[in-house]
Amino acid sequence: MLARPLKVPYRVAIVDDHKFLGELLAHRLAGDSALHIVGLVNRGAAALQLVRNQAVDILLLDIELEQEDGIGVARQLLAACPHLRIIGLSMHDSDYHPAALLESGAFGFISKRVGVKEIIDGIKRVAAGDMAVSPQVAAFLATCNMGSGPIEKVRGLTAKESAVLGDIARGFTVKEIARRNGVTEKTVQTHRCNMRKKLNVQTDVELCLIALKVGLVDLHAPGGR
Repeated sequence: MLARPLKVPYRVAIVDDHKFLGELLAHRLAGDSALHIVGLVNRGAAALQLVRNQAVDILLLDIELEQEDGIGVARQLLAACPHLRIIGLSMHDSDYHPAALLESGAFGFISKRVGVKEIIDGIKRVAAGDMAVSPQVAAFLATCNMGSGPIEKVRGLTAKESAVLGDIARGFTVKEIARRNGVTEKTVQTHRCNMRKKLNVQTDVELCLIALKVGLVDLHAPGGR
């Protein structure tokens, strides 16, 4: 057991930038009397405001927030509210996200491929003080190389560097990347230089190959370039 059990009802918040899916999940979770949905937001800043202004026990965090790094959002939330128990939700359960999120202090990582019952079971496990990791994620964590391979190296990047790496792999220009991440073009160039050193590569092509290998970006996904 990682932490003390929580008292029923468990105060649950949801962070998902897809309004319909977030509302649907909230509606289904509310059908369980042990859960009390206290908030549904779609951005990291709104999530921070929520946990600062309202008591939240468990937060379900969609790791693929549009134009935001979910791992970075999780770290900000835990810095502001250390007692918060975060469970990551993602379709990408076989890349660097699960390990990175769990190492940041989250209590669980559940694949979006599972049903609502499995998500509720995961919430209750976390409420009891345990971790909640769906079978797909557990299988990946058990078999992936956590040594000095690309996954380990990418996990060593900062949140901003990860975001810039994903944008480079999608083919955005330096100017576009700067605008998307709210930084200067010079800062983008600095991130790119630092990533090349950390990942031990010389070119953007090599950066893109690493991003694709670890699942940081899927060029065939909707919305890709």
